[in-house]
Amino acid sequence: MAGLLGLQLLPMLLVLPCNLAAQEVWQSPTYMIALEGDSVNITCSSRGPLLGLYLKQRWPNCNNVIYYENGKEPTVDQRFQGRITFSGLQYNLTISMHHLQLADTGDYACQAITNDEVWGPGTLVVVTEKLPQTVNTCQETQLIHFALPTALAMGFFLVGLGLGAVCVLRRTQIQKLCCAKEKNSVCVVYEDMSHNRCNTMSIPNHYQ
Repeated sequence: MAGLLGLQLLPMLLVLPCNLAAQEVWQSPTYMIALEGDSVNITCSSRGPLLGLYLKQRWPNCNNVIYYENGKEPTVDQRFQGRITFSGLQYNLTISMHHLQLADTGDYACQAITNDEVWGPGTLVVVTEKLPQTVNTCQETQLIHFALPTALAMGFFLVGLGLGAVCVLRRTQIQKLCCAKEKNSVCVVYEDMSHNRCNTMSIPNHYQ
């Protein structure tokens, strides 16, 4: 009797792992950090045919974001109207959330609808506040106010360094020129004195 019961349960045991594998749901990424106004992509993948696919926010509040079914118009929650786009098919669907708001921070999970409800591991989305444009402008102004005096100081330093190098070079050239003139002057005086003395000795004395 026990053996007969085991034979009857065997087909069910063989089919059960296949059903479990078919209902497995993958989800990526695990977490994302985005600025306010940016976009994020969440991909839900599964094995086997699906009746439909939900993307739900499980934390801090439990809300339906979308419901997608092949061949039908997707259902989008009012809070996300105009901010959701889709790409891919039901078994491998990428859901893009645009124009993120701070209130969109939360845990989002894919829920595959088959004969049972199977959940994905979830994606944690953290939306951070974007700095106002005025703050960015103030930071840029402060940077300019700091950089301009520094650039001017460096410019004056380089000009002064260049002028100093020119002065030293000019002074060296003048010293060389003066030394050359002094040497030539000594030679000329010596030659002139020798030449005059020779001329004086060669002229006869007419008064003797």
